[in-house]
Amino acid sequence: MSLCHYGEQNGDLMRDPEIMFLLQHDPHGFMAEPVSFRNDYLGLDQDVYRYDETGKRTHLDTNLKAHLMEFAQTWLANLKEQGFFGDKAVRIILSP
Repeated sequence: MSLCHYGEQNGDLMRDPEIMFLLQHDPHGFMAEPVSFRNDYLGLDQDVYRYDETGKRTHLDTNLKAHLMEFAQTWLANLKEQGFFGDKAVRIILSP
């Protein structure tokens, strides 16, 4: 799942930022784990995991993961405070 804020520069949409989450089911429901961060203005594209040619995880950047978890919690709290999760918010599911 992607959560993204866009800006515009010279007519192009710029991610500022985008966080990709891996959704996992656990006994208490779904958990969203941040796995990548992108900011087009800064030229940043960071991944928590690296994968080999078979798709197996080969590396975990624990510092980036911790930073993204903290950043995502703050960002989501701000979005909630701004009303994006309220009763009047419009939610669209783009794929089944």
